[in-house]
Amino acid sequence: MSAIKSAAVNDVSRRDFIRISLLAGGGFVLSASLPSGAAEALTAAAQRSGDVIMNAWLRIAGDNTVTIIVSQAEMGQGVQTTLPAVLANELGADWNGVKLENSPADPAYRNPRINWQFTGNSESTTSFFDLLRRMGASAREMLVQAAAKRWTVSAGECDSRESKIIHKPSGKTVTFGEIAAEAAKIGPPQSPRLRGQKEWTLIGKPLPRVEVPAKVDGSAVFGMDFILPNMAYAAVKQSPVFGGTVESFDDSAVKSMPGVIGVVPIPNGIAVAASSFWLAQRALEALPVKFSDGANAGISTKSLLAQYRATLDAKEWLLVDAEGNPDALPHDYPNNYLAKDKAAPARDPEILPTIYTQEYESPFMAHATMEPMNCTASVTADGVDIWAPTQGQEMTQIVICGAFNLPKDKVRVNRTLVGGGFGRRLVADFALQAALVSKQIGRPAKVIWSRDEDIQHDIYRPAVLNRITAGIDARGKLQAIAHRVVSPSILQYVSPPSVTDKYDPSCLEGLVETHYQVPNIRVDFNLLKIGVPTSVLRTTGYGPNTFAFESFIDELAYNKGQDPLDYRLELLAGNARALKLLGVLETKSDWRQPLKPGHARGIAFTEAFRTFIAHVVELSVDANKRVTIHKVTCVADPGITLDPGITTNSMEGGIAWGLTCAFKSEINFENGRTVQRNFNDYPLLKMFEMPKIEVHLIDSGVIPLGGTGEVGPVTVLPAVTNAIFAATNQRARSLPLSRHGYTLS
Repeated sequence: MSAIKSAAVNDVSRRDFIRISLLAGGGFVLSASLPSGAAEALTAAAQRSGDVIMNAWLRIAGDNTVTIIVSQAEMGQGVQTTLPAVLANELGADWNGVKLENSPADPAYRNPRINWQFTGNSESTTSFFDLLRRMGASAREMLVQAAAKRWTVSAGECDSRESKIIHKPSGKTVTFGEIAAEAAKIGPPQSPRLRGQKEWTLIGKPLPRVEVPAKVDGSAVFGMDFILPNMAYAAVKQSPVFGGTVESFDDSAVKSMPGVIGVVPIPNGIAVAASSFWLAQRALEALPVKFSDGANAGISTKSLLAQYRATLDAKEWLLVDAEGNPDALPHDYPNNYLAKDKAAPARDPEILPTIYTQEYESPFMAHATMEPMNCTASVTADGVDIWAPTQGQEMTQIVICGAFNLPKDKVRVNRTLVGGGFGRRLVADFALQAALVSKQIGRPAKVIWSRDEDIQHDIYRPAVLNRITAGIDARGKLQAIAHRVVSPSILQYVSPPSVTDKYDPSCLEGLVETHYQVPNIRVDFNLLKIGVPTSVLRTTGYGPNTFAFESFIDELAYNKGQDPLDYRLELLAGNARALKLLGVLETKSDWRQPLKPGHARGIAFTEAFRTFIAHVVELSVDANKRVTIHKVTCVADPGITLDPGITTNSMEGGIAWGLTCAFKSEINFENGRTVQRNFNDYPLLKMFEMPKIEVHLIDSGVIPLGGTGEVGPVTVLPAVTNAIFAATNQRARSLPLSRHGYTLS
């Protein structure tokens, strides 16, 4: 038996990972000019091909091909189509003559709002819309100026269309490729004119998704598809207990197995490299490894729930939001003011004669992406090259730089297509593993996690416990809400500078921006420290908090004896955008129409990721708690719909994902280990369970735009549980619904 002695591995613990990640806190100035650093290779390639670089986002070739750089990871959300179309629209490019190229890891491609290069949080269209319009308009004006100078005419008489500059009075044209070199010498204008909405030819139109043909014919390159010459494959086994370590292993037991190249220590685990993944996995299964469980071996679902409950009843809280009089309700409202107790007296019975309290619980959840975690790395004397299905190019670069003590220009992170992300691929643990294996075996290595490894070593969406208290006056009007939230950190791995010892802003999403008109509001928070790794997962804080809040609003409507839609309309009085959205939903869902026998409807509304959204779910429940969902109606207002086809697809996929979460998704723990292992015990929505869906989009013109990649599921969950209550008079206040015996039929 041999103990691990690799300092290079031992130095990259989970704590070191966070320390390295903190380097991300340094600020950089966004550059929209030429790329620098790692992007020098991009510039060199452009120069070799004869392309003219107009700015960091755009090159033009002599044959009139327009190359647009894509900064965001394509995970199925259509961003590889939508964002280039925004730039091409302003430029006046022929969409059929546009080529796309993934960006390198470089500050030029950082999210301009957050100053960080990543894909997530429904930020892509919201944050890059204006920037890409400016980049396209800037290049267009440079091309127009060059053409006007060549023709000795006024630039105001010229415009661009189909990758040509046109002199409108004479009809003369010149292609972008013919004039690009002259245009590049002019330099970008300070404030280029942006096209008005009536001039949009690509924005707001349903475009065929550019990556779909390659996905259909099999030529698309996901992380799993990428291959290098002489590449080894590596399977990994990490400590089954969170935070555990490898105590010893016996590599002599597998060295002679077919195809085995080497056994490599990695943070918290072991990797076996071989000539194929199958051989690597078989050798890994035969490898004797002894793990030291560490401090978290006693963690279980039961112990975690006890920790949540104790924290919910704690005396000390962080006040994170207050409107009106935050002390309108008692600070120490007890846990026994529940529905079974009906109403309890408020502190001042003349002002708030009725108070009502409920608790709502959302479970731990795994990302369970269709493409398990994987990465290809090549470590040479010239640095580290990474090819990964990553959402976090800059995070990956920083982690590798820190682990290998390299400058940024020596770590090149290349992004492939992503087979599902949901936030899991913002973290760089799997990329670090690939780089460590490559360095140890002296050749390129592709690390692939098995499905069991992927689910049991996820960084989970944290469970969340909400307690909400309402104060109601003698007329039945809602006068005060006090909301308490218990949650572990969401951002600790993906944005450490955003988190303090007591506060994580993502945990409060959906509560501090409610549009309901309530005179007195307070929101208190307790950041829970647990031994389970937690991070972002599609809907982040909006999912658990909206489930709790919209369920509670529904309960208040029922207790008042008022229609749930009418109750919301009263609370939203004066909010024209919300009222319009709910008006469309009322019509499209047939809310006022009589229901078929046994059918019931539930509704939920919120603003999430800057998009207004609401759902109505129509369902029926039989005597065995089998739920049939007959129709889901969704209405969304993202401000401006950049591509109605892609946005509709995103909402439809979000509904499917939301139904999975509502009925099925739950991660449990025992003896410091994750109980679930694969899709047999972490199931997905099946085809026959998918209901009829209608999606209706509203363009309110509100800027900045709302995101649509994550918002689709947010109000599905409370709409489902509210509908089940309407059908059965039984309220489910914890998820998934399988806990309560409900199944989909």
